Amino acid sequence: TTFFFTNVSKEDKEQIVHELQHSMDDYQKAMRQAIYNAEALLLNNDDASRSTAGPMIRVRVTFLALFSFVHELNDVLNATKDNSDKVPETATAISRFTLGLKMKWLWKDVSKRRLATKTAVGLSLASLWVSIPYLNGHLAYTNSVWVGITVASISLETTGAAYTKALDRLWGTLIAAAYSLFVGKLFHVNAIAKLLALTLITFVSTLLSNPNRPYASRYAATSVGSILYGSLSKQMLVDDYVPTRIMLIFVGVAIFLFVEMLLFPRSSRTIVQAQTVQLFEDLEQFFYQSSKFCSAISAVSGEDKESSENFFDPLWMLRHGYKEINVMGSLEDSVTAVKNTFALAKDEMRPGKLEPSLGMSISLDSVGYDRLLSEIENMAVQIDLLVVTLQSLSGYYGQMSKEHPARDLKWPSLFSASLLRIAQQLSQISDEFRLVFPHGLFRPGASDITHIIGAVSLFRRFAQVRLSILADVEERHATYLDDIALAGEEVRHTPGFRLTIALAVSAMLGLGRGLEGCGRHLERIVESSFPTEEVKCPANNGQATAAIQYGESSESNDS
Repeated sequence: TTFFFTNVSKEDKEQIVHELQHSMDDYQKAMRQAIYNAEALLLNNDDASRSTAGPMIRVRVTFLALFSFVHELNDVLNATKDNSDKVPETATAISRFTLGLKMKWLWKDVSKRRLATKTAVGLSLASLWVSIPYLNGHLAYTNSVWVGITVASISLETTGAAYTKALDRLWGTLIAAAYSLFVGKLFHVNAIAKLLALTLITFVSTLLSNPNRPYASRYAATSVGSILYGSLSKQMLVDDYVPTRIMLIFVGVAIFLFVEMLLFPRSSRTIVQAQTVQLFEDLEQFFYQSSKFCSAISAVSGEDKESSENFFDPLWMLRHGYKEINVMGSLEDSVTAVKNTFALAKDEMRPGKLEPSLGMSISLDSVGYDRLLSEIENMAVQIDLLVVTLQSLSGYYGQMSKEHPARDLKWPSLFSASLLRIAQQLSQISDEFRLVFPHGLFRPGASDITHIIGAVSLFRRFAQVRLSILADVEERHATYLDDIALAGEEVRHTPGFRLTIALAVSAMLGLGRGLEGCGRHLERIVESSFPTEEVKCPANNGQATAAIQYGESSESNDS
C-alpha cells in the first residue's frame, strides 16, 4: 500500500519492495513445505484421502490458489520494478503514420458499411422533399428539412435500436405538439409566458425521463421550443405549424423504416435465434476435439524429472508451463468458434429484444435468453480452464518416462472417454435440433411443439452424464490410493499434477452442469414464448389439452 499510494522517494520505494519480496519468499517457502506435508499426510491417512474423491480436494485447491496468488503478486512487483527505470520512447510522426496505415479499414466492417449505405440511401430519398417543387412548396412548405433531419437522427446500426428511436421521436413529437398547441392558445401573444412554459416542460421532461430510453423526453423538450419559436420565424401560426411538423417527422420515420426493413433488412432477433442453435453444434465439436487431444496425451513421454521450476512452484505448469504445450489447430479453432458464436449472440441480444414483431414472429424471451447467455458465459470460463488443464497434463506427461507408475492410472484415457460422452450427448441434441429447427433458427413454426419439447428435454440427460463421470473418477482415485498403499510410496509426483487432475474433472463437471442449466433455460423460453397448441394425450382418453407441463414449474427449474 505504501509503495502504490504514497508519495515517497525512489530509495524508500526500493527498500519497501526489497523487504516485501524478502517476506514473500519466506512465505512461499512455508507454503511450499505445507503443500508437500499435506500430500504426505493424506497419502498416509486412507480415510482422509478417500474423502477427497468426491469434491476433488476443494480445500487443497483453495490453498494452492493462494500460493499461486503470492507468486503472481511477486511477478507484478518485479515487473513494476523493472519497468520503472525504463524511459518510454517518443513515437515519431512517421511511425504514427505507419501505424495508422496498419489499422483495420472501416470498409471491411460490415456493420459500418451497412450503416453508411442505408443512411445515404435514406437521406437521398429524404432530399426529394427539398428538391421536388411540389413537395417542398405545397406539402412541406418551409419545413421540408425535417424529413432529412429525422432520417439522420434515427439511423443506427441495428434494426431494434433504430426502430425504438423512431418510436421515441414520434412519441416526443406528439407530446411537444400537444403541449405547444395548449401553450399557443393559452398565451397567444405573451412571450414571457411562453418562455416560462418552455422552461417548465424542459424541467418536467428531464426529471421524468426514462434512463433506459431518455430520447423521447429530451426530444419533446427541445421540440416545444422549435415549434413555438420556429413557427414565428416562418410567419406561421402554431395551429398551422404543428400538423405539418408531425407529418414531416412521420414521413422521415416511414422513409427510414422502409430502407431499414425492406432495402437493407437485418434482424438481430434472427441472429440470436440462429446462434442459439449454432452454439451447441460448436460445443459438440469442441468436446470431440478435446477428447481427441486427451487420447494423444498418453503417447507423450520423456524422462522422469522434477524441474527446478516445479520444485520452487508446485503450480508452475498451470501458471506458465502449459504455454509451452501446443494444442491441435482443430481444438483451438473449436474454442474460437464457441467464443465467436457466443459473442455475436450477446452483442445482438439487446437490439434483438427491441425489434418489433409486427405479428409475423415471436419476440425474444428476455429473462430466458439473459439466463441462457449468462450460463454460456460461465461455461466459457470452464472451457478455458479445461484447455489449460489439458495442456498442463500433457506437460506433466512430457516429464514422465513410459515406466512411470502414474501412467498406470490412465487419466488421459478417462478424460477422453468422459469428454466423448458429453460430445455424443450433444451430437444427439444437435441431430434433434436439425429436425425440429430445419432452418437453423430457435423459433416455432417449422415443427410440432411436442417434438420441440422432446428435443429440448434431452439436456436433462447431462445430469446422468455428470454422475457417470464422477463415478469413474472416484473409482480411478480409489485405485490410485490402493496402489499407493500397496507400494508404500509417498507422493509420486508434484502436487501440481494432482491439482491438474482435480481441475480437469471440475471443469468437465462444470460444463456438464452448465449444459444441464442451458436445457432449463431453453425449456423456459419454449414454455413462455412459443405458442401452445392442442395435443392429444392418450392418458386423457383422447381429450385435448392446451399446454404441456415439463414436470416442474419454471420457478423451480431456475432456482
